[in-house]
Amino acid sequence: MKCEIVKDLLPSYIDGLTSAESNSEIETHLETCEECKETLEQMKTEISVENVELNKENIKPFKKLNKRVLKSVLMTLVVCILAVGAYLYFFEFGWKVDSEDMEIKYTYVDGSLEINFELTNGRALTPWSDHRKMPTTIAFTECFYSVFDDLGNEYSYGISQEDENGKAIPYTDDDVIILKFKDKTETLYLKKIAEDLGLQ
Repeated sequence: MKCEIVKDLLPSYIDGLTSAESNSEIETHLETCEECKETLEQMKTEISVENVELNKENIKPFKKLNKRVLKSVLMTLVVCILAVGAYLYFFEFGWKVDSEDMEIKYTYVDGSLEINFELTNGRALTPWSDHRKMPTTIAFTECFYSVFDDLGNEYSYGISQEDENGKAIPYTDDDVIILKFKDKTETLYLKKIAEDLGLQ
């Protein structure tokens, strides 16, 4: 086998891409040809040095890049969570109202007992209700929050109890509204309110 052919095959030989027959021919030639043998040694040295340099120079920047990308993603997530939390806290729920900041009035309008809530601390009022109405009883929980927006500081809830003929049904001891304030929980008994207003 000629030197030119062997030198052309050496890169494939180093990478293990040549056939067993070609390997045998190349190795036989290398036993007798010092020039090709020296070329083979130089190629092996160049490849190993290049690999080391590639590992040192290229892998480290990618590690730094990966750390930067991870930090950026984490920072973005933290900012988004904080922004959503702040929005929910300040604009959806706000601060729970103290009982002393709430004025409650009762009126009777068009066959319905109306309970009017007014926030007196200058902030807007956001009520949240968990309603449960059974055939014979009324029960629901009302939580109040205050926020800095223009929703208004008043809220009213009308409750009417009538049978199928439109006749008023008296309130019972089970008919209640539970109010949850920041400082306490208060229960309003609708029967007592109706009696105070002279409705039953």
